[in-house]
Amino acid sequence: MKRNVVVAGLAGLLLALGWLAGAGAAMAQPVPPGSYLQSCRDVQVRRGGDLSAFCATRNGQWVGARLNDFPSCRGDISNQNGQLWCERRAAPPPPGPGGFGPRGSYQQSCNRIEFRNGVLSGFCRTRAGNWQATMLNTLNCQPGSDISNQDGNLFCPRRQAMQPPPGSYLRSCQNVTLGGAGMLRAQCQRQNGSWNATAINVNACRGARDISNQNGNLSCF
Repeated sequence: MKRNVVVAGLAGLLLALGWLAGAGAAMAQPVPPGSYLQSCRDVQVRRGGDLSAFCATRNGQWVGARLNDFPSCRGDISNQNGQLWCERRAAPPPPGPGGFGPRGSYQQSCNRIEFRNGVLSGFCRTRAGNWQATMLNTLNCQPGSDISNQDGNLFCPRRQAMQPPPGSYLRSCQNVTLGGAGMLRAQCQRQNGSWNATAINVNACRGARDISNQNGNLSCF
């Protein structure tokens, strides 16, 4: 009798273990294909759509990586220096137009536009049809030029740098720049051969005959 009970108990235990193994196999999901498999290991699918793995970085280290909602990926899933990455499918367009901004062709393919303190931001459509957040400091734009959408990025021709005024200082100064407020900056050579960072407001030099280098310092007279 005791022997029969032991045998029955072992049979029940084996049956339970077999059920657990079958349940684990049923719950395990196949991992999606992709080039990431060449440099990632211990790949698992969690919650039906989240991908986790250990992936190698460029210097050979193995780090934990995660990619949420991989079914929304379009094309290859790759390992980018230890990070799982993929191109997402086109997202639905953002909510209707809102905000305001300077005139430009970007308004034909950008949305949710905001303009504060010269900084223009919004969501612009890429060539692939996705919507991408982008930002542009319009203070750096050439006056009167068009602001356009370049593949999801706000773009404008840059403001042309102002040419520094003539003067004898150009013979012994380098890295010369002229700022918007009329500040002329340069590195000018001293008599001992060393270089000195110096600046002068050219608005104060109106009527002067020359802007010169006086032992490493810009001066006008």
